[in-house]
Amino acid sequence: MGEDEEVQLLDGITGTLVRYKYRQPNNDFIVAILKQNDGKEITITGTIYGVEPNEKITVYGEWFKHPQFGDQYRVERWERPIPKSKEQVVAFLSSSLVKGCGEKRAKQIVDALGEHALDIIMKEGEACLLPIRGIGQQKASSIVTSVRSSFEVQQIMMELSKYGISTNIVVKAYKEFGSNTLDIIKRNPYQLTKLDLIGFLKADEIAKRMGIMPNSMFRIESCVDYVLKKMCFDFGHCFIPEAELIDEVLKVLNHNTDVYITREEVEQGIFQLEENGRVIIEEGGIYPPFLYRSEKRLAQRLLKFMRSGSNNVNMAAIDAAIKDYQVRSKMVLAEGQREAIRKLFMENLLILTGGPGCGKTASVKAVIDVYQRLNPVARIALAAPTGRASRKLTEVTGLDAATIHRLINFRPGEEPEFNESNPLEADLLIVDEISMMDIQLADLLFRAINPNKTKVLLVGDQDQLPSVNPGNVLKDMLDAGVPHVRLTEVFRQAQNSQIVTNAHRINKGESIVIDPVKQDFYFIQREKPEEIAATIRNSVVRFTQLGYTPADILVLSPMKKGPIGTEELNRVLQETLNPSAPHKEEIVVGKTIFRVGDKIIQTKNNYAKEVFNGDIGTIDRIDYLLDKEGQVTEEKGLYCTINGQVVTYTKEELHELQLAYSITIHKSQGGQAPIVIIPVSTSHYIMLARNLIYTGITRAESKVVLVGTKKALQIAIKNNKIVARHTRLTKRIVEDIQLNGLNKTAPNLPDWVERRAVDFS
Repeated sequence: MGEDEEVQLLDGITGTLVRYKYRQPNNDFIVAILKQNDGKEITITGTIYGVEPNEKITVYGEWFKHPQFGDQYRVERWERPIPKSKEQVVAFLSSSLVKGCGEKRAKQIVDALGEHALDIIMKEGEACLLPIRGIGQQKASSIVTSVRSSFEVQQIMMELSKYGISTNIVVKAYKEFGSNTLDIIKRNPYQLTKLDLIGFLKADEIAKRMGIMPNSMFRIESCVDYVLKKMCFDFGHCFIPEAELIDEVLKVLNHNTDVYITREEVEQGIFQLEENGRVIIEEGGIYPPFLYRSEKRLAQRLLKFMRSGSNNVNMAAIDAAIKDYQVRSKMVLAEGQREAIRKLFMENLLILTGGPGCGKTASVKAVIDVYQRLNPVARIALAAPTGRASRKLTEVTGLDAATIHRLINFRPGEEPEFNESNPLEADLLIVDEISMMDIQLADLLFRAINPNKTKVLLVGDQDQLPSVNPGNVLKDMLDAGVPHVRLTEVFRQAQNSQIVTNAHRINKGESIVIDPVKQDFYFIQREKPEEIAATIRNSVVRFTQLGYTPADILVLSPMKKGPIGTEELNRVLQETLNPSAPHKEEIVVGKTIFRVGDKIIQTKNNYAKEVFNGDIGTIDRIDYLLDKEGQVTEEKGLYCTINGQVVTYTKEELHELQLAYSITIHKSQGGQAPIVIIPVSTSHYIMLARNLIYTGITRAESKVVLVGTKKALQIAIKNNKIVARHTRLTKRIVEDIQLNGLNKTAPNLPDWVERRAVDFS
C-alpha cells in the first residue's frame, strides 16, 4: 500500500453493482460502481468473479483514499445473496450468467419450482429440471452448472479464507476444479502447486492449518516435485541423482517439525510420482518429464544433422568465393575462418567458437557473403537466444535477426508455428550466443529445422558461463563430437585492447596486465565490501560526469545478496542516479521502489508484450493504464521503453521487472555496454570462478573497472573448476554413434554448389 493512501477498516457493504469501469483480462481484477441500499454510489476495487451489472452483492474489505479518485473500497471478500422472490429468481435465471435459459424458460422453471428454485437446483441438480417441458439433459446440465458456479465460489471462498487462501487463488482454482474445488483443496491443498498458484512452502503452511499430517504422501510427493524443479533451475541440471534429491527433500520436509520423514517414505513418494508420470527415472537419475523429453528429442535431432551433409563439394568454387570476398572487403581471413566456411559447406551443422578479438563476427559476415555469392537466392535466417543478442547480430550483419522464440513463433502452452511438421523455410540459419541456449530452447529450435534442407551455424564462446536455465548444451554438443571450428588467433587490432588481452590471459589462468596509457582497463584496490560499494558508486558518478549515461554502464556482480550484491548496489545507485523527488512518481513493490527514470530489466519471457528475459529499458512514466478500447482506467502502472518500444505493466506484472543499475553476470550474457564495473571480493568467495570473471569483462566495449582485492581476483583466475551439470545429452549422442555409426546418409548440397562457376570476374 502506498504512503499516500489512508486506510479505514469497515464491515461489509451491500448494494447493486451498477457498472464496471475496468475489468482486467484473465485475473478478474475490477474497478466498479456499487449503488448502496441508501442510493449512494461508491467505487469498489478487487477480485470479483462472475458478478454482472444489476446484481445485488455484499462486499467486505477496507476504505482507502486514492490520490486522484478519492475514497474507494478495496474488496477482500464478497457474497452474492441468493434471490428469494419469484421476480428476482426469473431475473437471475434469464441473465447472461445462466447459459441456455432465456426469460420464457426462466418463468417456466419458477412456475415449476417456486421462489426457492435456485436452492432446489443447487441441491438436486438436473433431476429437478428434467420433468419441465422442453428441458433436456444437455440444457438442464448447462443451467445447473451456471447456477452452481454463480454461488458456489463465494461459499468456497468463505471456507478457504480461514486457511489463508486469498480470493484470487480461490477464483483461479475454481476455474480449474469447478464444483469440486473445496473437496479437492481440503483433501490435498498441494493441488494448488500444480496450477502454479502458490509454491510448496505456502501450500505446506495451508496444509498445516488444515490438519494434514506431516507424513502425508500428498506432502511428500509435492515436496519432491518442488525440490526437483528447484534444483534443476537453480543449478542448471536436467536430472538429479536419486540419493542427492532425497537428501535435499528430507532437509525441507524435516525442517521445524516433530514428525520426521524417512528415506523410505520419500522413495515411496518418488515411486508414486513415477507411476503417475510426474517424474521420469533413468539410470538412477530423476528428471522432470519436460526436461527428459527435451534432452532426448534434442539428441535425436542432433544425430540427424550429424549424419547429413556431404563430402562431395566443389571446393574450388568455395575457395574462389572466399578469395573474392577478401578482395572486395579488403581483409584477410585467418585460416580458421576460411576453414569454418569450407566446413559449413560439408556439414549441415557446424559450431564456431572463439574468444574476444578472434573474429567470430567477421566470420559470420564472411559466411553470409560467400553463401549469397554462391547462391544469390539463398534464404538466410539469423537468430539468438535474447533480444539484446539478436539486435547486436542485426547491427553487425545488416540483416534482420530475431530471438529464437520469435523465429519459431513460440507461445507458452501452444505448439510453435514452426516444428517437425512445418519446418523453417531457410537454406542457412546462423544462431549467435549459443552458450546461453538451454536444453528446452535448443529442443524447440532444432525441432523447427529440417536437417536435410537447412544448414545451421552455431556461434559462441565456449569459455563463457553456461545457460541460466537447465542444460549445458554447447559443452555437451562439443563433447559429443558435433563438427566444430575454434578460432584462436587474436587479430592485430584486437591485440591493442587490454580488455581482449586480459580476457585471454584470465582464460589461460594468468594474471591481468594493466597499461595506464591505454586507459581501457583499471583495477582499484579496496578491502572491505562497504569500501568497494562506495568506490563503485563514485566510479559510476564519475563516468556520468564524463558524459556517459546509466544505459552505457553495466555494474555486474556475481551475487544478489550482501553489501556488494546486485540488490544493495541497485538501491545505492538508484538513490545516486535517480533520487526521489516531489515531481517523480514511484510505485513500491515489496522492498523495491520503481521510479520514473529508473533503469530496469525484464526477468522472464513475456510473449504477449514481446519482451524477453534480459531485455533492459527505462521507466518513462507512471500513469493510469488504458483498457482494450483505449479508455483511461483507474489503475496505475508503468510505461517503459524497452527495445525502442513502449511496454506497459500493471502492478500485478511488476514481479517481472527488477532495477538494472546492477545486474548479475549471468543476466548480462548476450549484452554489452561501453563501461563495465565489477566488484571482486572474497565476500563472494563461493562465486569466484574464472568463467564468471571472463564473462563479465567480455561484456565491455570500451572500459573495464575491477574494484576489490588482488587476492580475490587471483582466486577467481586460478579457479577453473567447472561445476558439473547433470545432463545426458553427450551420452545419448555418443552411445547412438557407437551403436549405429555416423555414416552420412543424406547428402545435402544443392546443384548450385556442385556446378557453380569459379570465375567471379
